[in-house]
Amino acid sequence: MRINAKTIVFVAIAILYSFNLRAQFDTNPDSSNSNVFGIDTSSTPISESGPPQPVKKPYIRFVVPFDTITELVTYLEVVTDDESPGNDSLYARAKRWIRYEFGKSKQKQVIKKDLKKEYKLVLECEFPLYIETNKYSKTQNGRVAFDMEIRFKEDRYRYKINNLVHIVDPPPGEEKEIRTYFEFYRKSNINPKGNDMILMAADKKINKMIKDLKKFCKGPIFVDEDDW
Repeated sequence: MRINAKTIVFVAIAILYSFNLRAQFDTNPDSSNSNVFGIDTSSTPISESGPPQPVKKPYIRFVVPFDTITELVTYLEVVTDDESPGNDSLYARAKRWIRYEFGKSKQKQVIKKDLKKEYKLVLECEFPLYIETNKYSKTQNGRVAFDMEIRFKEDRYRYKINNLVHIVDPPPGEEKEIRTYFEFYRKSNINPKGNDMILMAADKKINKMIKDLKKFCKGPIFVDEDDW
């Protein structure tokens, strides 16, 4: 039986290919020859835990005005007006604002010092604190007590609000009210979002008061027929 030369060549090639293929599979998987089928394995494998989770942003605290020296929560401003009516008139206008803001019946309770010669008013005030639960509703959360001083000069006046304290009713079975100074809310890391809700609600009310005070001091004076 004769063996064709072409058949011998074909068998030799098959044997060589078989040895070469076996050598490739026996090679170290980390070598560049391990990828026999030409599949691109350079891409990052897909995580079995699913898509990457979004990074949670840190909570940014509300910055309430405070005195950098005393570190007390303080609202302080010098209001200058070149067309100011003078300290006598500013003094009278501020007292009318007090009556408007706190009521005529409480005017004497609010004003602790009425220093006419020094053009200075010292007040002890409070207002109910309302927390906005959403865009359309709000709920009262105690009240805020504070000290306020207003001083007058010829073409300017200065207001200062500090010693702010949040007062809530005593818990069931107790008699003393709970008093928390704003400095605690500003610095405490315990429930920062709840603390900021109180600070922001008070800040909104205080800025409304300041806006009305400026309006009264700038507007034309009027005579109250019942004030005699």
